[in-house]
Amino acid sequence: MTQLKRLDISNNAIRAIPTNIGKLRSLVSLNAYNNQISYLPPSFLSLNDLQQLNLSGNNLTALPSGIYNLVSLKDINFDDNPLVRPPREMCKAKQLYTITRYLQRADERD
Repeated sequence: MTQLKRLDISNNAIRAIPTNIGKLRSLVSLNAYNNQISYLPPSFLSLNDLQQLNLSGNNLTALPSGIYNLVSLKDINFDDNPLVRPPREMCKAKQLYTITRYLQRADERD
């Protein structure tokens, strides 16, 4: 499955993204909306070809600060998550640059 380009695991009551998701190096699109996902595993940040990500309607409270490393990412949706870091309101505009700058500054403050 290392050549998999699109993955849709939406609407399945999934609680966690597998820790080895980073092995899907060719993944371009990931839809995992309306589940019960509460965190993104570290290997998620290895998805360098990822362009589209929809994690709306989950239980995410924080996004990994290293999300800025996903330089191909263009289309994101984190709506309807109880995000604290970055604040939920910041993700409404769906501007990855703004989100990553916030997370980078938060890391510097911490």
